[in-house]
Amino acid sequence: MMKKIWMGAIALVLVMGVGTAGAYAASADNNNGKGSDQSFFERMLPIAKQMHPNLTDEQIKDMHNNCQSSKGAGMQQMMSNARANGGMMNF
Repeated sequence: MMKKIWMGAIALVLVMGVGTAGAYAASADNNNGKGSDQSFFERMLPIAKQMHPNLTDEQIKDMHNNCQSSKGAGMQQMMSNARANGGMMNF
């Protein structure tokens, strides 16, 4: 009986360790918004230019910074407006 408990505990520790390592590896790319923000912006810029062809690179960067900041409108303000207006699909 004790052997089964120990084997279960070891299996639990291994599963939790692998899960933690996977979560760490997934978050290492974006670094929680710190450090790699510029590389994300550079990857996003061609798509943003297609979506907003009349905006300059500086205007797109300002829009990106506004969405990422906790001050100003940001993503939270946009999402609360979507909820107040019935959501993205107007439901």
